[in-house]
Amino acid sequence: MFTFTREQKVFEVGGVKFGGQPGQNPTVLFGTIFYGKQFKELDSAALSRAKDLILAQEAVSKETCVPGLADVYVKTEDRLMKELNLVLDSTDMPFSIDISESSLRVKALEYLDKVGALDRVVYNSINLGLTDAEVSALKKHTPAAAIVLAYNPKDMTVDGRLSILKDGAHIVKVGGREKGLLDVAKEVGVKNVLLDTGATLFGHSAAETLRAIPVMKSEYGLPVGCAIHNTLESWLWMRDYRKKRPEDYECFDVGVNTLVPALCGDFVVYGPIELARKVFPAIAFTDKLVAEGAQEYFGTEISDGHPYHKLE
Repeated sequence: MFTFTREQKVFEVGGVKFGGQPGQNPTVLFGTIFYGKQFKELDSAALSRAKDLILAQEAVSKETCVPGLADVYVKTEDRLMKELNLVLDSTDMPFSIDISESSLRVKALEYLDKVGALDRVVYNSINLGLTDAEVSALKKHTPAAAIVLAYNPKDMTVDGRLSILKDGAHIVKVGGREKGLLDVAKEVGVKNVLLDTGATLFGHSAAETLRAIPVMKSEYGLPVGCAIHNTLESWLWMRDYRKKRPEDYECFDVGVNTLVPALCGDFVVYGPIELARKVFPAIAFTDKLVAEGAQEYFGTEISDGHPYHKLE
């Protein structure tokens, strides 16, 4: 069980609390929708199915007392408005926009500002692919919260991940000057910052993804998490095993996500939203276990809506 001498920031977006001492608040889970080849075409049937998945995640979130948000993956501009509108029409909860291309992140910010939804948005993410145009867009269309991704391809140790947050690790440049990603987040006006330790492959300091969680919480006092399922999905041996035993894979996917709250994490991007019914009870168990230990060992005050109180 862990506790930190540094004050741990807690902030709220749309009624969902992030951060705090281990055990204080339940883990926030992000289930990804519109990923990869989930929906080849965004026809009415696909959009109806997507809405059902979002509502199913919300239902199991209420049942387990573990907060759940949709992580909206947008790959191409022609799908951008359809995907965002579907989420806006389906739920009043906050959600994250998970977009790899910087120029597409800009267009998403512009649209979400136009429809008055930025107060519900977790921006995923401020990362080494940042451009000056994106910085300008973030200043003009500032989301309620942003994930800052501590992925450093030059140095995947914990120190390397910290470096890209602190000084940009000689990679990040804004306006021709090297800057740390946390400085960028501050300059554009993001008030609520989540740190993503940046899941890496086996052979590329994969364990540092988890070891960085308590280090970053100790260093910054901010909410920290990751998408550790990406490490599992990239494991070559598991890819072969999955082909032979696909019915078993979901069990492994659920299991790896429980490692994050066990190691002080505040949020998990857990993978396909279809896994919600399996992931949320597993995280509720982990949260309750961590909270009980935190209360008994350190006297941590557990929030009222926590599984520790609600799930007897």
